Amino acid sequence: MMPRILHLGATDIEGGAARGAYWLHQAMVRRGMDSRMLVDRKYADDDSVIAPANGGRVMRRLRACADALPLMRYRRTGESYWSVNWMPSRIDRVVRALDPDIIHLHWAGGGFLPIDAMARFGRPVVWTLRDMWPFTGGCHYTAGCERYREGCGRCPQLRSDNADDLSHSVFERKRRHWRGMPLTLVPISTWLAEAARSSPLFRDTAIEVIPNGLDLTRFHPLDAASARRAWNLPPDRKLILFGALHATRDRRKGYPELCQAIDCLARDGLTENATLLVFGADDGGGAPPPAMDVRFLGHVEDDRQLARLYAASDVMVTPSLQEAFGKTLIEAMACATPVVAFDRGGPADIVEHRRTGYLARAFEPEDLAAGIAWCLAEEDRPEQLGLAARARATALYDIESVAERYAALYRRVHGTAPREEAA
Repeated sequence: MMPRILHLGATDIEGGAARGAYWLHQAMVRRGMDSRMLVDRKYADDDSVIAPANGGRVMRRLRACADALPLMRYRRTGESYWSVNWMPSRIDRVVRALDPDIIHLHWAGGGFLPIDAMARFGRPVVWTLRDMWPFTGGCHYTAGCERYREGCGRCPQLRSDNADDLSHSVFERKRRHWRGMPLTLVPISTWLAEAARSSPLFRDTAIEVIPNGLDLTRFHPLDAASARRAWNLPPDRKLILFGALHATRDRRKGYPELCQAIDCLARDGLTENATLLVFGADDGGGAPPPAMDVRFLGHVEDDRQLARLYAASDVMVTPSLQEAFGKTLIEAMACATPVVAFDRGGPADIVEHRRTGYLARAFEPEDLAAGIAWCLAEEDRPEQLGLAARARATALYDIESVAERYAALYRRVHGTAPREEAA
C-alpha cells in the first residue's frame, strides 16, 4: 500500500522552488499516489492543494514581521536571508487533522514553520533541503562561514562577538526539538548533503541526495531564430544569458564576477558582436557596467517565455558564489543551451565539463571568461554542447523520474518497500 503524502510549503506555484514542489506533487498524482499539498498561499486551481496552512493573510503578515523582531538587536550584514521561526503556529494541528502517513517538507523559513512545530507532527518527515537554513543558526546561506559545524554563535552575519547570540540560540532550539525525530533529509546536491552531514544537528540523520526535477514539457528545445524574434533580439549577435531572482543585487549570484569576466573578454576583443541579457533585474544594481552591450529584461514570470529566452541564447552563465543547486542551469540545458558556472556547490553536480558546458575554477573571473569564450569559439560548438545538455537534463532531471525516486524513498520510510528496494 502506498503511503498518503502531504507536501508542505509556503506556496504552490509562486516562485521557482514552489513550482518545483508543485510539479513533484502533480507527478505523484499522475502516478496514482495519494498526494496532497498544504500551503499558506494558494494560486493554483487545484483541489488537491489546501490553504491556508497558518490562519490566513493577516496571520501570515504578522508571523513574518514577528519572526524578524529578534534580528532588530543586530546590525546584520545583509549577506543572506534570515529566519528565526519562533512565532507560535497551529500548523501542526492542521497537519495532524489531515492524517498523512508521511509529511514532505519543502520550505520552513520566514516564520512559516516554527522550529518546535515539526516535532509535534507525529509522523515521519521527508525534508527536501533547498538551502542551508535547516542546519544553521538562522541564515539561509553562510557566505563561507562554517560555524554551523560547531553550533553557531559569534555570527559574522549578525556582526556578533557573543558566543551565545541569536544564531546559537536558534541552533540550540533546533537541536532540542529535532532530536530523535523520524526525519529523512533530501538535499538537492552533493555539496549541500556534505554540509548537512557536517552539522551536529544531522550527523546521525538519514540523508539521500535527489536533485530538483523539471517539467520537460515546459522547458524543451525551440527554434532559436523564432525565439529571438519573440523577444525582439538581434538575429546576428552572440547572446550571453544571466539571470536569477534579484540577479544583480543578490551578492551570492556573482554578478560582479560576471562583469569582471566580461571585461576580460573585452580586452581580448570578444565582445564587439555580443550582448549580455539579464533577467531577474531591471538594472545593474549599482555594479560598474561591464564592457559590453547589456539588456536588462526585468522579471520573467512565465515559464514558456523563459524557455524562449534560453533557446534564443548561445550560452547561459551562472557565476554563483554559493548555490545549493542551480535551477536556471537545468532549465537552460533542457532547452539545449550550453551552460557555464563555477566548479563549486550545486552547479558542480549539474554541468559536465566540456560536454554540456564549462566548469570554471571557483570564483576566478578569468577562467569564467575562458569558459564563455570556449563555448562560443566554434560556430557549431553551442549546438553540440546544447544537444548533450538536453540529453543530460532528460536523463537526470525529468520530474517523472525524480518523482519515482521520491516514491521509492517514501516506501522505504513507510516500511512498504519491496524487499529488493529496501535492501
